[in-house]
Amino acid sequence: MRPEPLQIGPLSLDTNLLLAPIAGYCDLAYRLTCREQGGVGLACTDLLSPHGLLRGTARSLDLAQTVPEDTPVSMQLYGSDPQIMGEGALWAVEHGADVVDINMGCPVDKVTKKDGGSRLMVPDEGIEDTPCRTFSLALRIVEHVREVLPSHIPLTCKTRLGWAHDRDAPRLACDLVRAGVRAITVHGRTTVQRFKGEADPWAIRRVVDAVGDLSAGSVPVIANGDVKDPHSCARMLEITRAAGVMIGRAAIDRPWIFRDCWHYLTTGEIPEPPGPVEIAQIIGRYFERMVRYRGERHAMVQIRQRIGRMTKAMVSPDLPSVKPLREAVRSARTPADVREALDAFCGGRLVALPAAVLGHA
Repeated sequence: MRPEPLQIGPLSLDTNLLLAPIAGYCDLAYRLTCREQGGVGLACTDLLSPHGLLRGTARSLDLAQTVPEDTPVSMQLYGSDPQIMGEGALWAVEHGADVVDINMGCPVDKVTKKDGGSRLMVPDEGIEDTPCRTFSLALRIVEHVREVLPSHIPLTCKTRLGWAHDRDAPRLACDLVRAGVRAITVHGRTTVQRFKGEADPWAIRRVVDAVGDLSAGSVPVIANGDVKDPHSCARMLEITRAAGVMIGRAAIDRPWIFRDCWHYLTTGEIPEPPGPVEIAQIIGRYFERMVRYRGERHAMVQIRQRIGRMTKAMVSPDLPSVKPLREAVRSARTPADVREALDAFCGGRLVALPAAVLGHA
C-alpha cells in the first residue's frame, strides 16, 4: 500500500516519517541537518523540562530553540505536575511549537523517579514494588494541557508498550485519545527492557488496532523502534499498520535515512547513498549550524565526540578507513582546524581518495 503523508489533527505533514527526540542530539542544528536531506515530516526537540523553560535556563532554551526553517516542529515536555506542564505547553506554543508532545516513554531513572516519562505508564493498580496512581496522573496531565492549549495545536504523546507488560499500552492509548490526544507514538519496548532486546511490532499493532477501533482511524498511531533502513521501515509499517514511523538512533549517523525511507516507500527504490565527500560536506554544514546556534565551545565539544559515529557511513571498499579524518577532527583546537580537516578530506589531501569518490561530490 502506498504510504500517505501524516495528518495530526489540523496539521498536515509532507511525509509520514518523524525524527525522534534523541536525547543529546536533537537540537536545532541537527534537526535542520536532517530536514536538509529530505523526507522529514515532523521533527521533535530533545526532552524539555517545563520548569527549565519557565525559569529560562540556558540549557532548556538551547534545546527548545527553533527558526522558521525548522517547521513543523514538535516540542516534547516531561514532568508530573499538570499545572506546570500546562504552563510549559503554553510557553512552547508561544515560542514556535506546531505540536506539543508529552513524554510517557523515557525510561531513564532521573526522569522516572520524579513520576515523569514512562513512570506515567504504571497502571493505577500498580505492579511489583512500583507505586500506583500514575495512569490517572497521566490522564490528569493530558486533560489539563489539552484544556489550556489553543485548539489548533495538536497534543500528542510518546509512550512505550508499558512499564513491565505490553498489555498496558492499548488501554492507556485509548484513555489518552478520550482525553484529547491527536496522535500517539509507541516505542516497541517496555520500560523494564529499556533499549535491550528487539522492539515488538506485533505489540504496537495491538495499540494500532485498539486506537483505530476507538477513533475510527482519526487518531494516528506512529511506530518507533529498531527502524534502521528503508526495508525495516517498510516492514514496521506492514506489520503494525501504523500511520507513520518515528526514527531515532539510525538518524545519528545517517541523517538522510528519512529521504531514503520515503523514496523507497513511494517508489520501491532506494536512492544512491551519499559518497564520502558529500558526507563530509553534510558534517561541515552541521558543524557550522552548531557554531551559529550554540557557540564555538559547544560545537567543538560535540564534533569531537560525534565525528566517529557520523563518519561510519563513509567506510566502503573504496575508502576502508576514515581514521585520518577522525583523528584530525578530534585533535582540532579551533573551528578553523575542523574546517581545514574537512576541506582537506574533501580535496583528497588528508587521505588518498579515489578519483571516482572525488568525482561523486
